[in-house]
Amino acid sequence: RILSEELARQKCRPPLVGMGRLMLGPTLLKFGTHEQCLEHLPKIARGEIRWCQGYSEPNAGSDLASLQMRAEDKGDYYLVNGSKLWTSDANKADWMFCLVRTDFSAAKHAGISLILYDRTDPAVKISPITLISGYSVFYETTIENLKVPKKNRVGKENEGWAIAKF
Repeated sequence: RILSEELARQKCRPPLVGMGRLMLGPTLLKFGTHEQCLEHLPKIARGEIRWCQGYSEPNAGSDLASLQMRAEDKGDYYLVNGSKLWTSDANKADWMFCLVRTDFSAAKHAGISLILYDRTDPAVKISPITLISGYSVFYETTIENLKVPKKNRVGKENEGWAIAKF
């Protein structure tokens, strides 16, 4: 309460809690590059950026290791195609951290990488998943030919499963 009152007194916006602070921040501290930490952690800490998580897919919800979103190696970037389901607050997010398949010949839990991308890129489309109440915070995210620089991969290629479990 004291912090909230002080923030209000100084006319500061309240800090963002959510995926960036609770999930991505600690993940970057453990697995991210120095450059990724410098780019994203200050924005997360200052509440300047909102993140959403791209894990579940139409045919890979409870069996996450079956994900099929494809990230094809194109040299210095990945070409990403596929869709994610149940993306909480995708409509408010600036960026997404996302599990993608980078090796389709690998075993189910292998061949998965974690990438970061600008959720507002025109190659990224979101559609609400309307609940029975008529309201929803969940979205389907469809990605078509999104270029993601390899510098936006967190950790080593094909080691995303271990990172996601963290």
